[in-house]
Amino acid sequence: MNLIFKSLFMKKYFRLASLFFVGLIIVVACKKEYQLPTASFTAKVDGSVVTFTATVTNDSKYEWDFGDGSYISTIHAPVHTYSEFGRDFTVSLTIKGPGGQTTVTNKVTIPPKTKLQLLTGGTAAAPASRKWRVSASAPSFVIAAATANFTPVVKTYPGGILAAVGLGAVYGDSFEFSSDGTLTIHPNGGGIFAGYVYCLAHGIPTANLPDAAGAGLAYASPFTSPAGATFQINEGKNFTISTAPDGSHVADVTYPNVMTLSFTKGGFLGILDSTSECIVQSLTDSQMVATLFVSTNYPTAIGVPNLVLVLYFEVAP
Repeated sequence: MNLIFKSLFMKKYFRLASLFFVGLIIVVACKKEYQLPTASFTAKVDGSVVTFTATVTNDSKYEWDFGDGSYISTIHAPVHTYSEFGRDFTVSLTIKGPGGQTTVTNKVTIPPKTKLQLLTGGTAAAPASRKWRVSASAPSFVIAAATANFTPVVKTYPGGILAAVGLGAVYGDSFEFSSDGTLTIHPNGGGIFAGYVYCLAHGIPTANLPDAAGAGLAYASPFTSPAGATFQINEGKNFTISTAPDGSHVADVTYPNVMTLSFTKGGFLGILDSTSECIVQSLTDSQMVATLFVSTNYPTAIGVPNLVLVLYFEVAP
């Protein structure tokens, strides 16, 4: 009887043991199916907009950290816009799956803003426009000779001097640069800042401002914005122009490796005169300093600049 019981017990034991090992094999086999995820990603940078593309295996959840303190994205191929330019960001992608999680990181470099972005606030791919006006709160208003080094300086005035000579309306007029290359001039004061000699030579009516006329300046009124005006940014240009610093002797002068704004179809920046192309000394998101050429001699060397105005511009609302 004992032998029969022992035999039955041993058979049951081996059957249970077999089932246990079979189950263990199944569990181990299942665990081998859940492998650790693998991940890599690429980033396509277009200005401050970055398109991310991931290549992964064994995934069930994505977590993108763009490195700028913004939100965590959980989509496969996010597009992220950075608010800062000219710096690096460390971007991480964490892939989670049944077999665990994997994190990979890459450096993404956002380039500095282009001159087009600074001037217009946009790009050809992301159109925008920005208005600029002569700043009444500028540190100075400089009149200098149109020589190779802009010397001598004829006069340095306070930035808001135009209001004192009857030209306060100049501060209300604006120049709107669009990223598609078009320019719109807004004569919010009804007219536009202009060279007195230019207006006199072309029969353009001006406001009766004797103090301004004495300085070779005027306010052309009325003024209509030229239709179809365009602009072009020229970086690193060797800009050659004919000038007559003494008012009579005309000669070419070259300004090497400068940034200029050139215009078509009647466009200009700041002041209406015979010469529309100007030199941009500096340009940021909020301020532009430009050198504008003006002819103030009549009738000798008419239309040939003898002076320059160094003007500060600010972004207009």
